[in-house]
Amino acid sequence: MILEQSYYLSLEVEGNNVCRVDQNLVLNCAGACVLSKPFETHIQLGREDYYLQYLAQGKMRVWLEEEQVMLPGQAVLYYPHTGYRYAMYGQEEVQYYWLHFTGNCAHQLVEECRLPNRTIFTIGNNALLVSQFEGLFHDFILRDRCFMSSAASRLLSICVEISRRLENAKEGQGSSRIYRSISYIHQNYEKKISISFLAELEHLSPSRFRVLFREATGLSPLDYINVLRMNHACQLMLQTDSQLGEIARAVGFPDPLYFSRVFKGRTGLTPSAYRNGLKTSPKRESADGNR
Repeated sequence: MILEQSYYLSLEVEGNNVCRVDQNLVLNCAGACVLSKPFETHIQLGREDYYLQYLAQGKMRVWLEEEQVMLPGQAVLYYPHTGYRYAMYGQEEVQYYWLHFTGNCAHQLVEECRLPNRTIFTIGNNALLVSQFEGLFHDFILRDRCFMSSAASRLLSICVEISRRLENAKEGQGSSRIYRSISYIHQNYEKKISISFLAELEHLSPSRFRVLFREATGLSPLDYINVLRMNHACQLMLQTDSQLGEIARAVGFPDPLYFSRVFKGRTGLTPSAYRNGLKTSPKRESADGNR
């Protein structure tokens, strides 16, 4: 159940409608609205900061490029100096979460999350999003030394969650479409992995899987697996005294010669040359430092 509440960074009303450039991300204010009677909000010139709404219950009329009906599980973002207008639609009680944010990295965050201005986002009933809003309210109440950092972190999580939900809604788009196979590769890259098995994890044909995998990662599945194997091999050479043959087997190459060829193709060095470089590089750095 949502309770009516609001929290403000400044005790002065106008102090919460500002564009901040002295910090990366700043929550000017946040809260939850519970409205059982007809209402209409119309701010023609908008605000100095970004304004995000997430509708949890009821319906609202919103005037964007054209009049639309906003449904539960949908959100909308208004950029600075963008007018906004919305009102109750129907008789059901309206409940929504809201926040206003600013900062010198605010625009970058919005761009990276691909959140357009004055556009309805369909997110669904999202418990993670709600928990982050509730966490924000907790931060405002505490206002301890971690307040600003924690609030900025929660804002970041809210924007990222919305962005990911929007990405997931685009069928066949992004790494979320092949999440299970990528997760499996990261946990099992030292084993023998077939493309057909990975495709089955995603309920795709091998050919379609290869296309989506390259779109998401920029690499073929085999190249992706080998990159992980080579990275692990480099780490083992740095952290252990294991023989190269042991390292090859540990990262999924039973044949040390084949491992050496793949390693050189990736790094430009044979495994032994790479390891020798690791052993001598500290001495070279020390010599450089003594000049």
